[in-house]
Parts: sequence; structure tokens; C-alpha cells
Amino acid sequence: MQFLNTSERTVYRYIDMLKDLGFKVERDSVNRMWIPSSGNIENMPFTPQEFDFLEKLIRTTGKANALSESVLNKIYQSSELQVSSNLMFKAHLGQIVEQISLAILDRKQLLIKSYSSANSQTVTDRIVEPMCFTDNYESVSAFEVSSQENKYFNIERMGSVEVLESPMVYELQHEFHQPDIFGFQGKSLNHEVEIHMSLRASLVLKEEYPMSIPFIKPIPQTDRYHFKAMVQNFKAPGRFVLGFSEDVEVVGSDEFVEYINELMMKKF
Repeated sequence: MQFLNTSERTVYRYIDMLKDLGFKVERDSVNRMWIPSSGNIENMPFTPQEFDFLEKLIRTTGKANALSESVLNKIYQSSELQVSSNLMFKAHLGQIVEQISLAILDRKQLLIKSYSSANSQTVTDRIVEPMCFTDNYESVSAFEVSSQENKYFNIERMGSVEVLESPMVYELQHEFHQPDIFGFQGKSLNHEVEIHMSLRASLVLKEEYPMSIPFIKPIPQTDRYHFKAMVQNFKAPGRFVLGFSEDVEVVGSDEFVEYINELMMKKF
């Protein structure tokens, strides 16, 4: 484990992931592990040059997404190329996309296991009825059974998924609306948020909510940044402001200022 510069637990987690991805992991009498190869080069569907060409072709189609990574993963496996930890993660996402697609096509409910919510800061299992993917297959729009709400679920925050035998039963309540910057969907963007913030806060906002990037502008002749956008509700931006209270100044709207003041009173 010292050679890999990681813990034993992490190594075994990667081994389990390899098995989940369909790789056969063998072990000998002294506990050495390896992925067996057929050894027959003639059976390889792609030469290294062909694989390099296919990979470049897929990656030049646009922004990387879970679907393209799923295709690449199948090429990697069939070509028996070296697998990196990043590739395993991308392949894992590709399998999730494939299972969600099956649930949508077969109109089945889906169990999302160990979903890490950025909004509630929890890791829970969710039963949903998936409807469609967003651009670049980054999220799936789905109706959550427990809350009876239409929500967006980020693919990378899913531990795993399982297509259930139970059919969709809430299709009349399915609604698809373009999500706001913070991932909330609704019928209208009618709440305005305007803040000034430090460089540190702006970087976190961009990282946590990439769709906010076009709305973040530097304030001339200062070290501050300006953000102004319409959102579905104040929950997510409110949490962000509270988390960076020393780095963020709420400028508007009056409705958002009042919302933040109420949160501050509850907090203290």
C-alpha cells in the first residue's frame, strides 16, 4: 500500500469497482491479484492506432459527458488497454447512464443509491421515475416518489442505480422544466439574486454550480465579483450566502435581502 501511496481500504474499493465494471479479477495463493488477458492479439477488435483515432474522434464531438465515456469504456475493455482510476470512475458513470436509460425506455422506477445532495448535505437512497437527461448527460430529470416533486439529480453524485421491477405510477405528475443555475426546476424564474463576493467565494460558486459562470463578472478596480441572476427559489443561494457570510454582500433583490435576514435571525 505504501507503493500506491493510499490505504488498503481504498485499494480494495477499486478492486470491487473493477469487478462491478465486468472485469475478472483473479487471486493466487499468496494474495496477488491481476486481470487475466486472453493473450490472443489477433482477437483484439482495435489496434492501438485505431483506438487512438477513435478516442480523439469521440472527444472532439464536444464536452466530455457520461455517454461518450460509456462508449470509450467499451472500447477500453475490448482493447484490453491499461485502466486508470479516472477511467474506472468514468466507466462507472457510463454504467449509471445505461441503467437510467433502460428505466426510461421500460418506464420503470429507479433506485438511486447513496445520492450525495449538495443542497441538503445528506447521502440517501432515492426512488425516482426518470424522464430525460439534461445536456451532456450531466443530470437526469426525475419525479421523486417520497417528496412527490420533480427534481434534477447529478449523475456524478450517484453511488449506483438499480432499475426496479415496479412500473412508473406518477406519470401524470411528471413535468420537465429547464433547471435554474442552482439545479432547481419550476415553471418560472421569478426570484432575483444579486451579490458581491470575494475571489474565494466566486471560485466555490463556479465549482459547485457551473451554470453560474456566465453570470459572474469582476467588479472593475476592485478585488470583488458581481453575480446577478433569476432563480426558481432562494434555498440554494441562501445556503451559499450563509456559508460565506464574511465573503459575500447581498445587494438585491429586496426579497432576497429579506430572505437572508430571516435566515440569519434563525441561525443566531
